[in-house]
Amino acid sequence: MTNKRPIGKHLLLLFLFGLLFLWPSGNAYSLEGTFRLYGKLNVGDIKKTLEYVQSQYVEDTEANKMINGALSGMRELLISKQIKEPHIVFIPKGKSVEDDLNNFNKQFFELLAQYGKKVTEEDLIYASLRGMMGILHKAPYDDPYSVVMDSKEYNQLNEQMAGGNFGGVGVYIELDKNNKRLKNQLTVIEPIEDTPADKAGLKAGDMIVKIDGFSTKGIKLDMAQKRIRGPIGSFVILSILRKGWDSTRDFKVARALIHVKVASSKLLDGNIGYIKLRIFGSETDDEFEKAYQNVERQGARALIIDLRNNGGGYIDAARDVCSKFMERGALVVSTVNYRTKCHEVIKSSGSRHRKIPLVLLVNKYSASASEITAGALKDTKTAVVVGTKTFGKASVQSIKNMSDGGALKLTIAHYLTPMGRNINKKGILPDVDVEMNPMLTDTPKDIQLSKAIALLKKKIAAN
Repeated sequence: MTNKRPIGKHLLLLFLFGLLFLWPSGNAYSLEGTFRLYGKLNVGDIKKTLEYVQSQYVEDTEANKMINGALSGMRELLISKQIKEPHIVFIPKGKSVEDDLNNFNKQFFELLAQYGKKVTEEDLIYASLRGMMGILHKAPYDDPYSVVMDSKEYNQLNEQMAGGNFGGVGVYIELDKNNKRLKNQLTVIEPIEDTPADKAGLKAGDMIVKIDGFSTKGIKLDMAQKRIRGPIGSFVILSILRKGWDSTRDFKVARALIHVKVASSKLLDGNIGYIKLRIFGSETDDEFEKAYQNVERQGARALIIDLRNNGGGYIDAARDVCSKFMERGALVVSTVNYRTKCHEVIKSSGSRHRKIPLVLLVNKYSASASEITAGALKDTKTAVVVGTKTFGKASVQSIKNMSDGGALKLTIAHYLTPMGRNINKKGILPDVDVEMNPMLTDTPKDIQLSKAIALLKKKIAAN
């Protein structure tokens, strides 16, 4: 296999879940320049996006479907503006890509001329781009991670990855496809400690049935985020259904400025260090190193890294964490796009820390960069993995900047563990399986943590 193009710096599913601050759910990226060097976006960027998708996407795509997706995106926008029957004619198969693009451009300018008082050119471009990416969200691709962000969304994403402050309620959410009671239900994965959501009494596993009276049935994650977000100091009413309840209960949650601490640490009984890692962001290496040094100074003889509910982040951040424990030059992960024959290996940079017994805690919400870390440390027998099977998200997204400050995120590869395993939709099986309701994480009934402590105490005693 040849390496036609280095994949570069990536973000593996920024978060698998939506983090309800002021940004939409993100995914994975490498910075690859802009579609246009100067000026505002124009209709020509639809063609450039199509060309980029067809050349770099992890699977073959059909140009005609993508262009019709762009038309569908404009149609949805116009309908949302109370235009009942916008005149849009979808393009049948059969002609060349150039002919299809000419047809699209003609309809684009006709719609702009007809409805220019209600929508701007930029509105139509973003609607087209979102419609185009929407094709990848459906079968046979089933890829919700390829999306378009406007400049505000992209800026918020970058701030989030840097561990900045955000306005919101402070809770991880996801659409739970495995919910037996309410299929694909909007669900609380974890409230962040000391945030409005935590103080209001929200718990992991809570089903959000309504947001300010609006039903969440069939809602998309980004729309749920937009409904929950709002001005700092305002309130949102979340109608919650919890296991054991016969009916919903309303929670009035304040919106506030929230800071996410990337890594936090403490020393447990038995001289066991504990580090909770929430994201794999741009500050993860520094914050994890400080946390590690903190427990080392306190005399830690073993370490637990808690990756439960950690939905991912940068590949580089996962490599940096693995490098604390792996030999220099050891394989951490490889990325591959079989269609473009693009392959890259990512290796450990090594560490000066002394080697100590290590346990990783994972659960079904550990995804992406968390799974890279778990896969690397498990495959190389560097750590014992405790918990439940991980989510199974092994796709890599790239970011291509747009001239107006927005960005396109596109799936360009899948990653493989050091043993060559593709864990996409399969997950990583723990070495020690400990089934536990995620709602019990960080409570006195946290039996996964108790098991990790017990294992490390035995290792310490054996040494």
